[in-house]
Amino acid sequence: MKVKLVKPNLKNIKQINNLIDDFKKYDDISNGINGSASLLSFASIEEWINYVNEQKVSKNKVPFKQFLVVDEANVVIGFTNLRLELNQDLLNHGGHIGYSISPQYRQKGYGTEVLKQGLEILKKYNINKVLVTCAQDNIASEKVILKNKGVYENTYKKGDQITKRFWIEI
Repeated sequence: MKVKLVKPNLKNIKQINNLIDDFKKYDDISNGINGSASLLSFASIEEWINYVNEQKVSKNKVPFKQFLVVDEANVVIGFTNLRLELNQDLLNHGGHIGYSISPQYRQKGYGTEVLKQGLEILKKYNINKVLVTCAQDNIASEKVILKNKGVYENTYKKGDQITKRFWIEI
């Protein structure tokens, strides 16, 4: 169950399309795909790849590192987005790390490993206390956070969105 985090590049376009199709089949992605740096809001995957690799921080955005989650067979199975700073919105719901695993690859420990590797990367940026959040009803993500030594702080409500907030010391 080894995974690696790799920077998105043009060679990944077909696999990213397949991944998007998987999410569309099994999940409600009307609000986007967690950890994908707003992929669905771009006109094309090429445009998204350029955006995440250029690292131009615009208004209301924070510096981040974007990765694809790749399994042992070099199949793209998910996304993770590591935020190097937090704005008020991310402090309430979003946190330092966003991630998602394709529905067909869930419950295999990949999420736990992705969060673990994300924490290791953030530590290299001198971020020693990491905020990780999940929707109140996302039990699987909560388990991933707890397996990575997440400590529950509180629950934040904004409209219909209820978010559980956890801190991880690294």
